[in-house]
Amino acid sequence: MTSNHFLVKQKNLHPPYALLDEEEHHHLCRVLRMGPGEKVWLVDEQGSSYRAEVEEVGRRQTRLLLRERMEASERRLRLVLAQALIKSKTMDLVIQKATELGVEVIIPVEAARSVVRLEEKQAGKLVRWRNIAREAAKQSRRLEIPVIQTPQPYSSFLEARDEPRRLILCEDGGVILRDILAVGPAQPGYTGVPAVVVLVGPEGGWTNREKEQAVEKGFEAVSLGNRILRSETAALAILAAISILWGN
Repeated sequence: MTSNHFLVKQKNLHPPYALLDEEEHHHLCRVLRMGPGEKVWLVDEQGSSYRAEVEEVGRRQTRLLLRERMEASERRLRLVLAQALIKSKTMDLVIQKATELGVEVIIPVEAARSVVRLEEKQAGKLVRWRNIAREAAKQSRRLEIPVIQTPQPYSSFLEARDEPRRLILCEDGGVILRDILAVGPAQPGYTGVPAVVVLVGPEGGWTNREKEQAVEKGFEAVSLGNRILRSETAALAILAAISILWGN
């Protein structure tokens, strides 16, 4: 599906006008072949959106007239995906679909059985992943682009966690996901926006020690049932279930 949503930088907002930078301008006029008078949506870096009209298409930028501003809606859930590093094409897929499903933060994690290691072309991968998330956010009409953090070792990831609800997806053992989802995302006494981090393993699964370390750090072991799923399938299945039942 082609989206008529465009990202606008804060510095290019000059009410009642806005300017698209060269990349977004190219997409509007060269890819979509839009012109003056056509209606679009703009999304800024603060999570607000604008109903706008193309006023002028120049050689390097597009000027738009802002018609209406829409504030970002209040979050019902802060969803974080910690995905163990997997092969390039499947990692790209996870980032794209996780963005469409409403994930706010994506953290690539190096697990013991990850076939991809941290030092392998890390800078280039980060740029590609962030571009994928950016385009997926536009396509799915999200007001915010998820943060793609720098890949980190498993132990460092565990030490940094402070989300009130932490889940590690396991092939065997653990509570069936439907039982976890029936309870709700918030822990007793917690009054803020519920925050959930989901930790998904690599192609070869978690080692016993990794599972033990996660449980020691407050993670709940959960299972999707008896079927053995690919890492990317498992990640998207649990994110979709959480998004639907706990709610963004």
